[in-house]
Amino acid sequence: MRCPYNENTMESDFNSSNITDTGRVVIVDDEPMVTTSIVTMLNLDTEYEAVGYNTPLAALEAFQGNTPPDVVISDFLMPDMDGIEFLQAVRARFPETTLILLTGYADKENAIQAINDVGIYRYLEKPWDNEALKLAIRNGIERTRLLNRLNEKIKALEQAQLDLREYSQHLEERVTEKTKDLTLALNKLKAVVENTGDAILTLDCDGLIQRVNPTFARWANVPQNDLEGKPLQQYLNFQDGLEMEHSGLLEARMGNIPLEVNVSPLPAREGFVLICRDIAKRKEAERLREDFVSTLTHDLRTPLLSGIQTLKFFLDGTLGGISDKQRDMVEMLSNSNQQMLALVNDLLEVYRYEAKQQRLIIEPFQLVDVVQQVISELEPLAISKQQTLSIDILESLPWINGDKHAIRRVLTNLIGNALHYTPAEGKISVFANAGEQVITVLVEDTGRGIPNSDLPRLFERFAQGTSRHRTTGTGLGLYLSRQIVEAHGGIIRVESTEGQGSLFSFDLPCTAGVAVKK
Repeated sequence: MRCPYNENTMESDFNSSNITDTGRVVIVDDEPMVTTSIVTMLNLDTEYEAVGYNTPLAALEAFQGNTPPDVVISDFLMPDMDGIEFLQAVRARFPETTLILLTGYADKENAIQAINDVGIYRYLEKPWDNEALKLAIRNGIERTRLLNRLNEKIKALEQAQLDLREYSQHLEERVTEKTKDLTLALNKLKAVVENTGDAILTLDCDGLIQRVNPTFARWANVPQNDLEGKPLQQYLNFQDGLEMEHSGLLEARMGNIPLEVNVSPLPAREGFVLICRDIAKRKEAERLREDFVSTLTHDLRTPLLSGIQTLKFFLDGTLGGISDKQRDMVEMLSNSNQQMLALVNDLLEVYRYEAKQQRLIIEPFQLVDVVQQVISELEPLAISKQQTLSIDILESLPWINGDKHAIRRVLTNLIGNALHYTPAEGKISVFANAGEQVITVLVEDTGRGIPNSDLPRLFERFAQGTSRHRTTGTGLGLYLSRQIVEAHGGIIRVESTEGQGSLFSFDLPCTAGVAVKK
């Protein structure tokens, strides 16, 4: 049971920080019996925290600095301040608190006016019904709590609006700043595109020009706006044609201008970007270099051949006898000249292949015959290194359609390299298998292998050995082998595992319908 009513106890309870959150009810009436009966009834029958005051001034003083009450019930006629004035003061202090007026029958008109003027929730006539009073208090507490929650939502919404307004302001400033940066970057990019020496253009998926920069328009000798919607093939002649799904580097010409064209697809398959570079000067420099190499190699061959022949005369006694020491020196000079002549011949042959001037003598021949000749020449080297050199090629293979001497050179390079990079007691094997249109030749060794990082550059010019092992050769053997195989319409490949060995292979076209040599 709760404490019986007395004014000091109720005031102490209201000021306490231990008030429950089930509902706070304040009753103000100048008759102690009224406040006592209501407070006692609420404490016994409800979970509400009820306190009573017998003067409005005492109640207002108790409100100072305390949690707002949920419901305030006030008598109408009281000394010093009537109920309407008191409830107006409460309303000014606690706008969400529910106000209930107790009034006699004669005061009903004033109560109705108070509902309109003060915003009183409702009035109850004296004598009151306890159940009706408890129902009014319960509804009043729910109303107060709903108003409090609504105000909290409103405050939260107002704060969110302030935050949103502040964020929008910051966002607008950031957008303005980013737009300024993007505009500056776009202007820089536009300046680069408009003033670059390369021609830049965009195509749609049908190969029609969308936009071009001034360089392309100048090369085409057509006003820039007149090029839009025109087919690209009308202005560029691609060496190998242009497929719309192609990307990468292509060679083309615009009139007499040789071009290198970089084709890049746009996102979402919206077309392509082409960057065209004038390579006339580069082509001219390549031509001058190739002419220089060709002239140099031609001019070097004659004195080298002459020197080799003269040294041969010393060695065979045509020019008289020589001492053993002189013979050693002459043989060393002869070997040096032979190596120099081989380098000159390699350079000359590389130049001819690159300039498309190498003439191949195409005729049907049997691969096994060429392989056996190369094996016979290199077998003494294998024996000196205690290596095993084997051949596994059927004599019933189809005939090959190609230049026999050029293919022999490829085999000599591949098998010779295998012997060179395979340690003593290693194994070198030559295989071949036939497909429908090609014969594939394979040279496998158990040598030191090639690092993966070196494989992409292995068939380039002057690729001497690997990044870990250098040789004293010219670095043209594999490059020249690739040129020969590709000139026959084939492909040369390499597979290697470092520390285990390498497998070189290349394809050669068969001669369809030619009888098999037995």
